[in-house]
Amino acid sequence: MKKIIFIVFISILYFSCHKEVDWTNCTTDAQVVGFVLEKCYCCWGWVIRVGSDTIKTERIPSLELTENTVFPIKARITIGSKTIDCSGNKADYYEIKEFSPIK
Repeated sequence: MKKIIFIVFISILYFSCHKEVDWTNCTTDAQVVGFVLEKCYCCWGWVIRVGSDTIKTERIPSLELTENTVFPIKARITIGSKTIDCSGNKADYYEIKEFSPIK
């Protein structure tokens, strides 16, 4: 009986901590919180907070990184398909179809 309770407990912990949201074809409010310049697999690119999740993208239409860019940038975005699957604890990459800053 203790073994069954232990297995149930571990299962509950795993599924409550392992949350995977598919943001494909979604329009939502978000915050662009930074840009990672490091050129490595699943490192480089724009970092975007969507709700309590983080996604990344290589390109955001009509947004250029300059020395005057101030983060976070609040925006309404339309997310396209997943472009890079960064399994593990790194954020997956998505296509950003539309980007509209919120002032």
